[in-house]
Amino acid sequence: MKKLFLISFFILFIQIFPQATNEAKGGIVRGFVADSLNGEPIIYANVFIKGTNLGSPTNTTGYYIITGIPAGEITIVYSYIGYHTSEIKTTIQAGDILQFNVQLLPSTVELEGVSVVGEKVTVKENETDIGLERISISDIKQMPKGVEADLLRALQYVTGVSTTGDVTSRYYVRGGDNEQNIVLLNGAPVYNPYHALGIFSVVDPEIASALEFYKGGFTAEYGGRLSSILDIITKDGNKRKFAGNLQGSVLAMKGAIEGPIPHGSFHITGRKSYYSEIMKKFLNNKSAPFDFYDFSFKLNYSNDDILKNSKFVIHGFNSRDDIKNNDMLKEDYFLKNAVYGVNWYQVWASPLYSYMTFSVSTFDAAIIPNLSDAKERKNSVTDLNSKWNFTYIFDEGDELGVGFQNSIFSSTLDQENLQGGRTVIDGSGLSMNLYLKYKFMRIKNFGLDIGSRIMLITISKKRAGFLEPRISATYKPFDWLTFKAAAGKYSQEVTTLSDENDLLSIFEPWIKIPDYLPPSEAWHYIAGAKIDLPGNLFLNLEGYYKDMRNITDLNENKYSANDPDLVAVNGYSYGLEAELEYRYSIFTAKAGYSLGWAWKENNGKKFHPRYDNRHALNLILGVNPGDGWNMNISWSFSSGRPYTPLDGYFYKMRVSDFWSQWYLFNGFSPGSLYGDKNSERFPFYHRLDLNISKAFTFYFMRLTLDFSIINIYDRKNIFYFDKETGERVDMLPFLPSLSLKLEL
Repeated sequence: MKKLFLISFFILFIQIFPQATNEAKGGIVRGFVADSLNGEPIIYANVFIKGTNLGSPTNTTGYYIITGIPAGEITIVYSYIGYHTSEIKTTIQAGDILQFNVQLLPSTVELEGVSVVGEKVTVKENETDIGLERISISDIKQMPKGVEADLLRALQYVTGVSTTGDVTSRYYVRGGDNEQNIVLLNGAPVYNPYHALGIFSVVDPEIASALEFYKGGFTAEYGGRLSSILDIITKDGNKRKFAGNLQGSVLAMKGAIEGPIPHGSFHITGRKSYYSEIMKKFLNNKSAPFDFYDFSFKLNYSNDDILKNSKFVIHGFNSRDDIKNNDMLKEDYFLKNAVYGVNWYQVWASPLYSYMTFSVSTFDAAIIPNLSDAKERKNSVTDLNSKWNFTYIFDEGDELGVGFQNSIFSSTLDQENLQGGRTVIDGSGLSMNLYLKYKFMRIKNFGLDIGSRIMLITISKKRAGFLEPRISATYKPFDWLTFKAAAGKYSQEVTTLSDENDLLSIFEPWIKIPDYLPPSEAWHYIAGAKIDLPGNLFLNLEGYYKDMRNITDLNENKYSANDPDLVAVNGYSYGLEAELEYRYSIFTAKAGYSLGWAWKENNGKKFHPRYDNRHALNLILGVNPGDGWNMNISWSFSSGRPYTPLDGYFYKMRVSDFWSQWYLFNGFSPGSLYGDKNSERFPFYHRLDLNISKAFTFYFMRLTLDFSIINIYDRKNIFYFDKETGERVDMLPFLPSLSLKLEL
């Protein structure tokens, strides 16, 4: 089947490409759309030519381009929810390239004294975007907080995304492991996107401008992971005036400052924890003396006198977590991230634009044993990354994408073994990838994205393959019905040394997949439909099948230093997802249901991984009655997660040294007897959350009070059974929280 897919892929590409290069001359309109008050780009604004089917949404930089416009007088319409619509009348001739940079004025749309809410992203009718979720920052901030707003926790409300408990922000996408997801910050990877034992994200929502979340089937410009891509684009900063804000919750304080610079702007944020006792609610009333901070900055520069239609960005991000027990008999931990990069966005004289990124991402972590029984471990990762992406827009609306991407990756894991010796696992390598794709968009109700990643040089010695073909298509036979499908191959050459049974893992080192194992790979097959129902209802249906090969797992049969730490196992997952959405006036409502199966297979034995989630249902209702009020309520339900049952205990003798065991021993300690791996399931899970916010305006400042309740009816959802005592440990209890934000 895979060989047939490859043959069909190249035949289709050869047939399409020559047709695409036969251009029909027409006019072109392009430009940028921004907010008139702060100069921030407006992402996904709708731009179209009145009286025609020609149009395009703005991308993540606010750029739009419309090709193939017939000669004559035209009216260009610019619109977006929450802004006044703008129109420009002009005359265009064949071969003209007209540029209009438009600034839209924000508006508060009033209906009988209440505010209209519900931003709906406008995309092309034939856009090939199956598996893509565009998540607005306002949606994240309106969700129940659980102490404070969090990007990764918000993903857990997305259909097809599961978690192993509400005390963690780690997420699993369509039956894939957590390490198979990548978080990109302005195009640069973040290797440890978690604060505080994985409870919160290191990326503060205050810095984000847009989020694009690919659940699968992502196209050729993305690679390096098997399951999902989370692409976070940060704010540019206010280009009109200096502004700032301060915000406090029961966990941390944070602040931001932004403002103009000559031909650009800046945006700086910082966050610092100050009260760790709140974490007892997440940790079964146990103390965790952690301390964390994160800091980010972004500088933007655009000067048409130097280089027309260019934008340069310098960005940086730092985070650090420390767990200091202040007890020499207990171990300490630290983890830190650093990301620095330079991005260049350029619109050229022809209908060509490019996006280039140069970044360095580092991750360091360590276990400091002190006088405890813990063993010293250190992990260090460095990733030098560059991407050169070019997109050419043909007159008919088709797009040709070409890109060159490379990474210089190195990792070191230095650890002490049980006998006191040291083991060093290090690896490095260069990857060079070329991608080529063509988007066939000339037919109003049909779109096709076909391409491939070409793996020129790989980090791993054992190549997963030379080509990674990708294809996605959209067909809209009726105004109310759209069919979508995608398929593709994906590979991954880095992994973590993490134990699936660790519910809260502090130390998860990243390493290059060892040379004795092949890289992990997966094939995605996705199909779905979008149905526009009467009464402002939208129904999305998607089915998927994911075939995963050579995914890494800890070697549970490792008995000596010569045994490998990792083994390669196979897996697969499949399922169905349904989303029903309603947005009108002051109301927004969403219901998402997923039915899924996930399997792993090791040495002929099949089992469900811990994140296998059979049924999941999320219901969300939002109301904005105006006057600064906003209310959201959500209810989550899911079937129980798999776990390995504890069948009993036995006593084992502890000895301090093999040669002295006949005359010296340290007594007896209980050992555990377990049943078949993940052969039982916990009871079903459900939880009701509430969020209410109110904004006040006092002269020159704006004050927002945010109140949340997690688990309103105090449902006792089981988290795990203690291995030593068999005691049941539950997830989050009834948990109210309050935060305050001051904007100047």
